Amino acid sequence: MKNSKMALISWIFIFLLVVTEIVAAVMMALNQSYFGVVVHILIGAAFLIIGLRATSRVHFQNDISKNFFSKNYVYTLLTTNLIMLLVISIHDVDHMRQAMSWGYHFTVLLFLVNIIVYLPNLISMYLVGKDKFSGIIWSAVSGPLIAIGFLKLHLLGAWIPVWGPWNRSFFALGVDKLSWWILAITAFVGVATSMIAIYCLGRVQDREKYVK
Repeated sequence: MKNSKMALISWIFIFLLVVTEIVAAVMMALNQSYFGVVVHILIGAAFLIIGLRATSRVHFQNDISKNFFSKNYVYTLLTTNLIMLLVISIHDVDHMRQAMSWGYHFTVLLFLVNIIVYLPNLISMYLVGKDKFSGIIWSAVSGPLIAIGFLKLHLLGAWIPVWGPWNRSFFALGVDKLSWWILAITAFVGVATSMIAIYCLGRVQDREKYVK
C-alpha cells in the first residue's frame, strides 16, 4: 500500500477518535458531569495533537526507516495503536451509556483513574511517530495489558475499588449484549496489536542479522 494511502488511513482514524471524544463530552454534559466534559475534550485534543504530529513525522521521513526497516511497518504500528485507542474510547462511551441508564454520575477520582487506560497506546503512538525502537516494545506490551486488564475487571471485578459501579463484574451488573460485544472486541484488538508489534519486531531483528 502506498504511503499516501496509509497516511490517509491514519488521518481517518484520528478523525474518528476526535469524533468519539466529542460524543463522550456531549454525553458527559447530558449526565451533568462537567468535569468529565473537560476531561474528554482534553483527551480528544491529545489524540489530535499526538496523532497528527506522529503521522506527519512518518509521512515526511525517509522511505527506509532507521528502526522499522520499512515505512510501511511504521504506518502499520501507528494505525494499529490508533485503532486500539478508538476501541478503548468506544468502550469508554459504552460505560457512559450504562451510567446514564443507571442514573450514576461519574466522580472526579474515576475520571482521573480512567485516563490511565489511554496512556500505554498514546505513548506507543508517540514513540512510533518518533521512529523509536521502543515504540515496537510499547505496542507489544500495551495490547495485552489492555486486553487482560479489561477482561479481568469486567469478568472478575476489581481488586482495587476505584472504578465505581464497575468494581463489580459485568455478570453482577447484568449488562446488555452490546457491552459484552464491545468488551470482546476490545480484548481481540488488544491481542492483535501485540501480535502485529511482535511481527514487526521479528522483521527488524531479521534485518539486523542480514546487515551483520
